[in-house]
Amino acid sequence: MLSYLAAALPAEADAAARLLALQCALRATASGQLYLPAGLLRSARLDREASAWQGLEQAGWLIRLPAGLTGAPCGVTAQLLDAAVLTQAPSRQDRAHAADRALRLTSCWALRNLPASDRLTALALVTHLSPDSMHGAIEADRIGRVCAVPPGVLAATLDRLVAARAADRWSYAPGAEEITWALGPALAEQHVNVSAE
Repeated sequence: MLSYLAAALPAEADAAARLLALQCALRATASGQLYLPAGLLRSARLDREASAWQGLEQAGWLIRLPAGLTGAPCGVTAQLLDAAVLTQAPSRQDRAHAADRALRLTSCWALRNLPASDRLTALALVTHLSPDSMHGAIEADRIGRVCAVPPGVLAATLDRLVAARAADRWSYAPGAEEITWALGPALAEQHVNVSAE
């Protein structure tokens, strides 16, 4: 789903907008409607990201529905305008399960106070691992596109993940133009929990 969103969203969509779009896409019904409770937005550290909602609306990706019309309690109700996003996962149940795993990972103790770009990068690193592996490799430009992290900022982002113990180490192989990494204790625990489900 992260790769799909990297292609579907405009390049200027920041990491907060991409994290929000991910939750919206994974939690939407078959008709593209979704409701994100205020508590979920707080847990995801997206409750103060009005610009993320505005960016997704300006891109024509979704539209927020007026609260009075839906009768939903405190939270945000929206309609996805990108119908293709709903075909990216096999079922609504699988999407809801993935949304919950992504929320738990990006709000774990090691990541919860980091910027959205760091949390999205950590999520991308975990999703690019095989279930039994704690080490991975990905093309630097691909991780940059998926996470909306410019090449000059990616090293600082990965260094913050190491400092937060979300990653144990990382390196860049110039010849292969890829980033290799090993998960740190915080994300290793999350990865094992997700893989066991």
